[in-house]
Amino acid sequence: MDSFDKEEASDIVNKYEETLKYLRTLLLKKDEEIQTLRSQLDKFQSVFIPGYIRSGSGRRKHRAYGISAEPHSLQTIEELISTRFPDHPKSERSKEMIKQAILDNDFMKNLEPVQIQEITDCMYPVEYAQDSFIIKEAEVGSVMFVMEEGKVDVTKEGKFLCSVKPGQVFGELAILYNCTRTATVKAVMDCRLWAIERQCFQTIMMRTGLVRQTEHTYFLKSVPTFRNLNEETIFKIADVLEEMTYNMGDYIIRQGAHGDTFFIISKGTVRVDYNLIRMKSYF
Repeated sequence: MDSFDKEEASDIVNKYEETLKYLRTLLLKKDEEIQTLRSQLDKFQSVFIPGYIRSGSGRRKHRAYGISAEPHSLQTIEELISTRFPDHPKSERSKEMIKQAILDNDFMKNLEPVQIQEITDCMYPVEYAQDSFIIKEAEVGSVMFVMEEGKVDVTKEGKFLCSVKPGQVFGELAILYNCTRTATVKAVMDCRLWAIERQCFQTIMMRTGLVRQTEHTYFLKSVPTFRNLNEETIFKIADVLEEMTYNMGDYIIRQGAHGDTFFIISKGTVRVDYNLIRMKSYF
């Protein structure tokens, strides 16, 4: 290894150590917030009826849930970042089929490209013979499937609901929301599927979330506009940043339109008033 390689390796190690130090600090802050919220929750539970929150008009307002990663109470941040699951070989056709199945799924279509890529890489092949049960209603679920070949029927309480054909996801609710299976899935012909375990899925969600927040935080600290903001404010801004993609020729901002959003260029170039501004990728 020449001197250049050693210097480059040293820089990578230093950056990794800085990231771990920052994540430890962030974890401590989050733990303090959780303890405070738990204390407040205990107080509110003694006053409010559990199960719903009332709005000002008195109507029932259920909490809305999206895709989220559950906390890993026994897993350190270092382990979370370093954990890698084995990649299972797939043809390009199978990879594209899995990605498209995820994008077509209402519960998963808003995942980030890097998350979809990791999920695709980690899915492993499974096969079920005709008339075998892949999922049974009311059982604890821990696996999500993407159908590649075959056909399955979905029933609930003995009543037929639908059929699942190649290129579709099923079983995702159990790994997203930690619930029991809400229906039974039975193979009506020999099936070839791709599967992913709940632990693998949730680890991918948490790791990509932490890495993304770290990247956003480092970037925000380098922007002159935000340099005088305190750490807590920068953390909050980093938490709510959303990645958006525009194709060449798309308008991001139009003159005269009402503006309520600011943008940070991650990749690509933009043209402002006919002057081409080249921006390097920060992430």
